[in-house]
Amino acid sequence: MKTFPFLSLLFSLFFFSQSAGAASNLEFEGAWIAEAPPRSKVLVAYMEIKNSGDEVAKIVSASSGSFKRITFHQTQQKGEMATMQHSDALIIPANGKLVLEAGSHHIMLFEPVKKLTGGDQVNFDFTLENGETIKLTVPVKKQGTQDSQNTDHSKHMHH
Repeated sequence: MKTFPFLSLLFSLFFFSQSAGAASNLEFEGAWIAEAPPRSKVLVAYMEIKNSGDEVAKIVSASSGSFKRITFHQTQQKGEMATMQHSDALIIPANGKLVLEAGSHHIMLFEPVKKLTGGDQVNFDFTLENGETIKLTVPVKKQGTQDSQNTDHSKHMHH
């Protein structure tokens, strides 16, 4: 009886189940992109990311065929002035959440490849620190509309 292949398979399955759990613990809710004013080369994405896992999850990059560049930012208040600071990652605490909203954390979307208006859909790939990728489709909405304020209408859970 050859036990080595069986043990290798068992070890691989155990390792995979331990390392593949981060993405499956993330749930994206209320994701939307604010429609930009005419001629704007920058849009912003907002959402809530929940982490049901026992470990911190880090999204280290995002990409989309709809934009030339995507970065993470956080607005910080310094006295009377608000400044935007670049963030290397979106960090979602264990058994917690990260809210991306105006005046806080958000995703900056630079140089759209075509004009995006309310009703359009944008596909994203979010890459976690461990290399896993999460795919998410996000609607573009006009700012200030009731639909853009509703965080329960758009849910995505990664399985």
